[in-house]
Amino acid sequence: MTPERPTARLTVWMSAGLMASVLGFATFPALLPVFFAEWRITNTEAGWINGIYYLGYVAASLVVVALTDRVDARRVLMASLAVNALAALAFATLAQGFWSALILRALSGIGLAGTFMPGVKILADRTQGAAQGRALSYFTAAFGFGVSVSYLLAGEMAAAFGWRAAFAVTALGPLLNVAIVRFAVRGPAAPPRAGGGRLFDYAPVFRTRHTMAYVAGAFGHL
Repeated sequence: MTPERPTARLTVWMSAGLMASVLGFATFPALLPVFFAEWRITNTEAGWINGIYYLGYVAASLVVVALTDRVDARRVLMASLAVNALAALAFATLAQGFWSALILRALSGIGLAGTFMPGVKILADRTQGAAQGRALSYFTAAFGFGVSVSYLLAGEMAAAFGWRAAFAVTALGPLLNVAIVRFAVRGPAAPPRAGGGRLFDYAPVFRTRHTMAYVAGAFGHL
């Protein structure tokens, strides 16, 4: 068996799991007309609910990405998927207006932070060379595909069964990804980084000019 085959299988499974886990990404923005009518929220409140999702993602990324240097990324990923599923179910059952939606979408953003980057770490630990570049490219593309499906799923589910059902069904995606990770991810992870440094020490990142060039480029792209 050639080494490319296990890499290809892992890439396919991880990409499929990522697509499933981001099915709730666009549920709120896709259904904004419903919430404007039902909750009578303002444009500003809608902006906060949308924006808090990304704020939760950014804030949590600083923690979960650092943790994958010390903890197996599989554990970080599965814990984050559980948070994502819980947030979707809570929104489906408990959201009643601006404040509850704000808190629960922030929780969803936190779950997303531990879904994408730990997935990248899992693939990077188990691939190398040209195969690694291909695996990470497909995995990243799967994120965009899953987000596009999220818009479609939200609209169709809400039209057929109501907005609460649209949120509830997206909880199945992260749970499916938990099963995929347990089934498909085999082999040891890269050894954890040796102790001695602070866990959340970002100064070396800012001191590395070529790294910051990529950060600036990604910022401008987004």
